[in-house]
Amino acid sequence: MNRFVGFDQVRALLVSHVDNAGISRVKALPHGRLLSASTYGVTNSNSVGFLFSVDDHLNATPALDPIVGDLRGIADLSAVAMLDADSGLAWAPADLYALDGSPHPTCTRSALRRVIDDADDSRLGFTVGFELECTVFRDEPMTTSGAPTPATTGPAYSTRSLLEVESFALAAVDALEFAGVTVQQFHPEFGTGQLEFAFAPQDPLRAVDELVLARVVLTRVARAHGLLISFAPVPIIGGASNGCHVHLSAAREGRRNVFAEPAATHGVSEEGGRIIAGILDRLEEGVALLGGSVLSFTRLRPHSWAGADLCWGPANREAAIRYVPGQAGMGAEQANLEVKPVDGAANPYLAVAAILASAFDGVAREAVPPKPVTVDPSTLTAAQRRGRGIRSLPADLGSALDRLEASQFFRGVFGDVLLDAYLATRRHEWEAYGERPPEEVAELVRWRY
Repeated sequence: MNRFVGFDQVRALLVSHVDNAGISRVKALPHGRLLSASTYGVTNSNSVGFLFSVDDHLNATPALDPIVGDLRGIADLSAVAMLDADSGLAWAPADLYALDGSPHPTCTRSALRRVIDDADDSRLGFTVGFELECTVFRDEPMTTSGAPTPATTGPAYSTRSLLEVESFALAAVDALEFAGVTVQQFHPEFGTGQLEFAFAPQDPLRAVDELVLARVVLTRVARAHGLLISFAPVPIIGGASNGCHVHLSAAREGRRNVFAEPAATHGVSEEGGRIIAGILDRLEEGVALLGGSVLSFTRLRPHSWAGADLCWGPANREAAIRYVPGQAGMGAEQANLEVKPVDGAANPYLAVAAILASAFDGVAREAVPPKPVTVDPSTLTAAQRRGRGIRSLPADLGSALDRLEASQFFRGVFGDVLLDAYLATRRHEWEAYGERPPEEVAELVRWRY
């Protein structure tokens, strides 16, 4: 999968999984244990596997005990990536297994694989690409406000901003490419210190693996350049928010892009419309899977380009789903959907699984999408919004979790054991931090993601 020079070059292998708090947890195997990585793997407790919250609070569910119980993290050696040839450090994603050798019901990577297999059965193939936003800070004393100092001064999207972090950005691209992650473009974003890296579309599991790997790589390179990096949804209150936008393409039997139908209204085929409708129909009950942090809902506000309104439209950055038609004559290669409410606090395996399952369900139900919205939805009157079926996503994490807990659809996709573990980890965050000032929450989670 990735550029890999061979196990004889590996001094240590990081075996990692992403838990229900959206945090990459890891154990490392020295060179002498590498051959066991894909058989015995590493031992994890239930807590490390899936019951920690963002502040490492231990949770429990009726089916899962945080104290008693073990599982195995089995490395997928087909996805090994070398991080640094000089140090011999490599990385691999892990699937979580019960001690009897069966996939553990809480394994989010396995959950995504099951959804992909269902989609493959329909001869409808999906590819996924990510736009990863991050904020880079100088590793120096905090400002008088208590916030760290962004590594750029602006203006937004400017050459000046890029040149201020030139050495870091170029080293990051080199390191990503060395690890096997293809960068399609990178640029300074709207906020001071904010950068975005766009990665090449891949099959969904590989795309998510590479996203997780990219965050490891970017964190290492930032530290090597005396910088700090955050993927938190809102690293500084009042500053720009970080998204992790999911670009979704779909082709029927590997040939026809269902989002590129020149003869169809708006250029979207009937099947493409069903995918749009399926995702929109499930976003309200599933949005807690696309972020899951208290700050995810601080981010989901109008005029943040975060997709806070349930609607879709061509090139509409305020819609939850932005349809990207591509250049004239290039739609078959470029047309896709951008699902905007996803951010860096999500478990990306669950987020992509939720999007794909919703899309697949829309096709199965022959769902019909609403008309596209070609204006900023927040500029419409309440009556106009009702007439077009536009609704706002839940205003806070607690409301989003209530909708997810009641969702029979997502219980069917993920099963009670996984969904209840996810709800427990995120409920703690809501109960502990939902009523605190956003500045306090940002301080808590800035370096967690």
